[in-house]
Amino acid sequence: MYKLFSIVFLILVSCNSNNFKEKNDLINKQTDFDKKVINRRKNKQISINIDKDSIWNKPVRFYVDNPNCNKTATAFYFGKFKPEDNEKTANLLELVVSDDTNLRPFYRWILNKTILIQDGALGEYTGLPARKYAEKFPNEFFEYIDFDTSGEKYIDWCNSILYSGFHTDDDYKKPNVIRQNLIKTMKSNCKKSNDSINKRIEKFALDCFPDFEK
Repeated sequence: MYKLFSIVFLILVSCNSNNFKEKNDLINKQTDFDKKVINRRKNKQISINIDKDSIWNKPVRFYVDNPNCNKTATAFYFGKFKPEDNEKTANLLELVVSDDTNLRPFYRWILNKTILIQDGALGEYTGLPARKYAEKFPNEFFEYIDFDTSGEKYIDWCNSILYSGFHTDDDYKKPNVIRQNLIKTMKSNCKKSNDSINKRIEKFALDCFPDFEK
């Protein structure tokens, strides 16, 4: 009887030990992930010095002092507007396709910042503006992406588009059709078209809308 009790006890201890280890591993992984997110946000934090900070080689004052600058965009920079799951955020992010060449880099900066801090709900708002920007200004898009030599920005934007970069008439079950439409639009708006840029567009489309695994 004592021997049977000892065996049962050892089994229970072993199971509890394994469960505890699994929970600890999960907690450690989550903690590491949280630390990475927090550190990343700190490193990419929104600054509030309009004279010392610059966006696309111009001081922030150049943008926020522009009388045509969107008020919500200015509020975002100063930390007075927090992007959330609402129409105001959607309208703000859509500014990235503005025809105002002076302010578009500022609006693009806002979209990129939002991509970096987005959660599941907010992520539903970033993909389509990112795609529209790439579609409308393909040369400018690649120039912007290439400025980040780490490649992280490219991945962030592709993932954002993959998550929520669908036009209303897109069928997510047909990624090949979506890719072809994206390629066609980008190529038609490309100011400097050549084999190199065409291949980049095709790769970008595939990275954004890969085929489903069978």
